[in-house]
Order: sequence, then structure tokens, then C-alpha cells
Amino acid sequence: MPRFKHPSAPRELADNFAYTLARVRWDVFGTLTFKGTVPRPSVAYGHAWRHFRHAAKLLARPYDQLLIALRAELGEKGERFHFHYLLGGTQACNVITLCHQLRHSWMGQTGATERMIRPFDHSQAGVAYVTKCLNGADVYEMNKFVSADEVTLSNSVYRVIRSLERIAEDTRLALAEKRAADEAVTAAESRLSPACLNPLP
Repeated sequence: MPRFKHPSAPRELADNFAYTLARVRWDVFGTLTFKGTVPRPSVAYGHAWRHFRHAAKLLARPYDQLLIALRAELGEKGERFHFHYLLGGTQACNVITLCHQLRHSWMGQTGATERMIRPFDHSQAGVAYVTKCLNGADVYEMNKFVSADEVTLSNSVYRVIRSLERIAEDTRLALAEKRAADEAVTAAESRLSPACLNPLP
């Protein structure tokens, strides 16, 4: 999966990146921790991918159709390695049940007792909320997201973003064409003389 890396990115870049992710329809956000000794990164990431593949199995969905944004982080307390993630494209009938199943499977997979996996709150969907989901910080603490080491996005997220961009561009072009047509009609009408607009009986 491709990764965005922006350890020293300006605030504007981080805001734009979060805004792009906020346009995607997410279903679940989660925090994945490890019990005891934290495994080396390659093993930890392997656990995360296994977690998402299990989600696809639970949902009877092709794995490559799930939308995944994954971010690794060292916790502020004891610097324990963990993940934050957003998951979309689930088409789940009951997201609450899905979250319960994912919490249970992560506990069985890693023995972790601390795992937060909840439905994504669409009433709060936006840059600040997406930022909070991916860093666990206060909803207004945007700077922490800027200093994230890396965010991993599934190829499916790129496909959705490209589709959204095409729709937005088509909409902009259609509006521009309509505006130009309206202006042409207005200009033509303004060239007509009052005699033509109000002929004598």
C-alpha cells in the first residue's frame, strides 16, 4: 500500500491531506494496541493487515474493496507502539456488530486488552474529526497530525479520491458552461432595442 510521509509538512499540507480523507465515507475508526512486548514493526504491520483481512472475511467483501487509512504512532505514555485506523467500504448492515467482532478478533489475535474500535460518527465527519480518529488527540489538536511519521492508504482509497475529483471537475465544468450560456442570453437581450422589446400596438 502507498504511504504518505510528511514529518515536517506545513500546516496547510496537513489540513489538505485531512480534508481529502474527510471526503471519503468511513464506517469504522479504531486504535490497535499490543499486550506485553510490542512486536517489531514488520510483525506489527502484519497483525494490522491480518486484522483488515479478517474484516473482509466477516463482511464477505473482497479485501481490495475495503478503504483503509492506517497510521502508526508511539504513545505519549511509555512510547508504546500502536495503530490508529479508518475503515470504509464495508457495506455493513450493522456497524456496531462489526466493531464488536473486530474488537474480539484483535483480542484473540494479539492478547491485547486495550482496543478501541467504534462506528465512525458521520454527524461529526470533517477535517477535525478525521484528524482525531487518526491520532487519538483532542479534536482540535491538528499539529499532532502534521508530525505523524506516516499514513498508509489502500489503493482503493486512491480510486475513490480520483472518482470524487472527476465528479467535482465535471460539476465545475457543467456550472461554468451554464453560467456562460446564461451570460450569453443576458448579453443578447441587452442588445435588443426598447422598440423591439415593447412593440407599439
